[in-house]
Amino acid sequence: MATADELWLGVFQRLCDATAHQFKGALNGVAVNLEVVRSRSTKADADTSTVRPFAEAAAAELESVIQSAEAMLSLARSPRGGGATDIAKITRDVAVLASRGAAASEAGTRLTVDKGVERLGTTSVPASAARLAIAAVLMAAVEVSDDVVCAAVEGPGGPAMRISYAERDGSRFALSDEVVSAAHSAGVHLDIFESGATITFPT
Repeated sequence: MATADELWLGVFQRLCDATAHQFKGALNGVAVNLEVVRSRSTKADADTSTVRPFAEAAAAELESVIQSAEAMLSLARSPRGGGATDIAKITRDVAVLASRGAAASEAGTRLTVDKGVERLGTTSVPASAARLAIAAVLMAAVEVSDDVVCAAVEGPGGPAMRISYAERDGSRFALSDEVVSAAHSAGVHLDIFESGATITFPT
């Protein structure tokens, strides 16, 4: 049976693939807007008011690229020191990439992370298992719903989050048995129910 480490690599690749189009589009937006700024600002009678909107657009696109790049690097980095795994940080990073991919998709799915997720704290499970569980569930939800919400809830055995969604007609939420087994083996409990899933982490 595949381990959480092995499965996480595949899920991470899918997560990056989902946001690649948006990432490239944002970079192109930065280049186009900066070229307009450059060409207009070199004119002797340049009106700065006509340049500012393009500079602001370039800055916004660049911020989007930076956020995506930071999320990718954070999720790709090996945990240091074997300390506690930060659930909120992983959720934020996964949500950045998943939301970029969702927004760029044909369906234009909206992914919302409730502020309460910041209070979930840490877990003793390995980072790869936490990353696998959070990313696999969020991505599966985004694939079948137009509106996905991630919120903190009271778990029976530790910090927990609920991912809520409404399936589109003809779509069905599904996780592979390998992902569920690997998560459970690491101590992460996945509870799948109608229009939602709960992930519970041991403290």
